[in-house]
Amino acid sequence: MDKIGVIIAEDEKPAVEELKFILSRYDFINIIDTANNGKKAYDMTIEYDPQVVFLDINMPLENGLDVSRKIKKYNKDIEIIFITAYEEYAVNAFEVEALDYILKPFDDKRIDMTINRLKEKIESKNQSIEKVPEVLNEILYKLEKEKEAFKKIPCEHNGKIILIDTNDIFYCYTMGDKTYVKTNCEEYITHNTLKEIESKTDFFRTHRSYIVNIDNIMELYSWFNGTYKIIMKNNERSEIPISRNNVKKIKKVLHI
Repeated sequence: MDKIGVIIAEDEKPAVEELKFILSRYDFINIIDTANNGKKAYDMTIEYDPQVVFLDINMPLENGLDVSRKIKKYNKDIEIIFITAYEEYAVNAFEVEALDYILKPFDDKRIDMTINRLKEKIESKNQSIEKVPEVLNEILYKLEKEKEAFKKIPCEHNGKIILIDTNDIFYCYTMGDKTYVKTNCEEYITHNTLKEIESKTDFFRTHRSYIVNIDNIMELYSWFNGTYKIIMKNNERSEIPISRNNVKKIKKVLHI
């Protein structure tokens, strides 16, 4: 992982030097600078934009709690680790969403726990950032599909063109050179091919000649030679074949 940029804000010089020494043992920690008062700590945060600020609660000019609130307002992703000689201040530390606190005099084991917690938090953030392009592409794909999706399918009926809502369709199939759309009580002819309808709806292809509306499936059962059949919810309880190549796919879609 990349080095974690750190600012130490502490007005007691011996404490600064001791903490710098302890943190220097971690090869993934980069101490950017130190500040000896609250105002300087905030100014350095704006200047360097570190990932972490070790912040003493009792400091001149401006106390650590006030500075932490300003830092979080500036950038909520900057982690705050408070330094204090008084454990009772720990409750106040978590009120401002601090990652942790360490007590003076410093304890190596306690600081090691804090650094491990910090490392896990930073790695988790980095993993989330790495996934952003993938998530964005998925969202864009869905938006594009929704934009192009069929809400209604134009069909012929008694010499007229009528629009059939996709929610009302149970399945579509081809016979000869024609494509048919089946609703609960009616059957229509459409000029759209099965491939066109499949690409712009959530219908599932069960067979080279059939696509079905998943929401209108009632039952699924084994037939022969590894094939299956679907029973639809329409009044006729239509049986639709599932080719052997598509059985595994539809079981996955139906979480079977």
